[in-house]
Amino acid sequence: MNIDTAIGKKKILIVEDDSFIVKAYQIRFENDNFDVFIATTGTDALHYLDKEPVDVVLLDLMLPGVSGFDVLMAIRKNNIWKNVPVIILSNLGQTEDIQRGKDLGATDYIVKANARINEVADKVKRYL
Repeated sequence: MNIDTAIGKKKILIVEDDSFIVKAYQIRFENDNFDVFIATTGTDALHYLDKEPVDVVLLDLMLPGVSGFDVLMAIRKNNIWKNVPVIILSNLGQTEDIQRGKDLGATDYIVKANARINEVADKVKRYL
């Protein structure tokens, strides 16, 4: 599936502090012709969004400093970012965590341990 647009590649921001996971997803999305941007903290993610619009955010919840839940709240309160699909990719798989993510406006919620990279990539493409 080619996701190029008339103005360029789709941009994904991966907000994740685990370097192994970041590299795996970065390779996959670059192979799918995305421009991939990485933030390893919630603060970095918000600073990045201030500078550069993205088409989708893949968001971990357990981050150093500002949590993924706080990042999600900030995204949904910002008029510029509020409609960007945010897919939570977290090992927090408790029903309460999933419900909180959805209540805060997550487009989808994926439990890392239950998902393969290809499944996550397919889901991301579905929301574009």
